[in-house]
Amino acid sequence: MKKYTVYMTIFLAMSFQLLLGQVPFPLTQTPNPFPTDYNMDKKYNVEKTEEYKDIDGIPYLNNEFQSGVFYLKNGKKLDLPSRYNIYRDEMEYLLDGVSYVVGNPEALEKVLLAGSEFRYLSTISKGGYFEILESGKCTLFLKRIVEYRPSEGSRPIVGLLPAKFVRNADLFYLVNNQTQIFKILNVSSVVNALQDQKPKIESFIKQEKIKNIKKENLIRMVKFYNGL
Repeated sequence: MKKYTVYMTIFLAMSFQLLLGQVPFPLTQTPNPFPTDYNMDKKYNVEKTEEYKDIDGIPYLNNEFQSGVFYLKNGKKLDLPSRYNIYRDEMEYLLDGVSYVVGNPEALEKVLLAGSEFRYLSTISKGGYFEILESGKCTLFLKRIVEYRPSEGSRPIVGLLPAKFVRNADLFYLVNNQTQIFKILNVSSVVNALQDQKPKIESFIKQEKIKNIKKENLIRMVKFYNGL
């Protein structure tokens, strides 16, 4: 009986150790599936972040990480601190204090960040993240652009010009009936994109005295069209 008790004690001790060895995280903690199940595990290039410190301007929409919500095409939703790197056209997020970029943007349905909604679209221009400004039967997308300008040699009076990030003019696209894509270059290109309501759109433009394609004007025109 005593011998049996000793064997049972050893068996239970070994079983307990084996159990602990099989638990990859604390029993009270649920692992976050974002980096593993959805191939979102591309670590951010820390060296590149350090290089940014010596460059004037910022490559981000917002320099600091903010509350972000990632909606996946499989119906899952994840809340993570995020920021949009316009220059690299990448969504970054923080997980357990480590910075990552989304390695598989095609798995995303949309991203909500800083009060804006972003979609990753491979069918417009060269692809990338586009911000939705107005949606409906016609959707208005904005594409932000940041250009990197390297340091220039020393010049008389002004001296050395440091490297810098520069915000270029935003690009706008209209997607009509989820199929037709139009790059907006001027007011006429808006009318061309909305041909099925051309007389009403032209009348609205004249009535509202719209002369250019500033963001506010484009939103007004698309909102009007979607309400017809």
